[in-house]
Amino acid sequence: MKTKIILSILFGITLASNTPLASEESDDEHYHHSLYNGKNLVLNAKGEAAAYPCQIPPTDRGTTDALCFNIPLYNLKNGQIVGTLKDALTDFRINEAFPSGIIATVRSHFQFHDDDEHQLLVTGVIGSVQPFLEASTSMTHLTGFIPNKGDNNVLDGTGRFQDRSGTVRESGAVNLSKFTGKGGDVIGFDLIWVINFD
Repeated sequence: MKTKIILSILFGITLASNTPLASEESDDEHYHHSLYNGKNLVLNAKGEAAAYPCQIPPTDRGTTDALCFNIPLYNLKNGQIVGTLKDALTDFRINEAFPSGIIATVRSHFQFHDDDEHQLLVTGVIGSVQPFLEASTSMTHLTGFIPNKGDNNVLDGTGRFQDRSGTVRESGAVNLSKFTGKGGDVIGFDLIWVINFD
């Protein structure tokens, strides 16, 4: 009888130790929570990517031809890879006051791979690129965009991003030492995106 009681207690302890507490989050729940809380995303697009010609919906200037780059996309909060950023660059131009810099229309497609739906978020900004004043060990240019209050830089989305609006802030650095503006040219990216939803 004592043996049966002891075995029953041990079995109960084993079950309790293998059963997650109700208050604990699963790995998937923690992953989703740390990436997107309904209000914002903080993302890092980082790595080398080769340019290829692509078509996009017309920009404000009516342009549909772009150069696209597929860049690994990470959750900046925990460093986990969450998908791919397809960055489409077009309408390249310079500001005469800053002839060493470049301005471009940037149509960014954030393809998230965190679930079976592969949810998509599309944003649009006017990005600026300027050379570093002092040489960087790995990057040649600074890049960025800061939205105005009340801007909507969210163009499209699926799943949880459908019918959303909000502002997009982008900052970071690129290595343009191998880029001449043609397909196949490689750019090194290290970009941080902060997307705040309304």
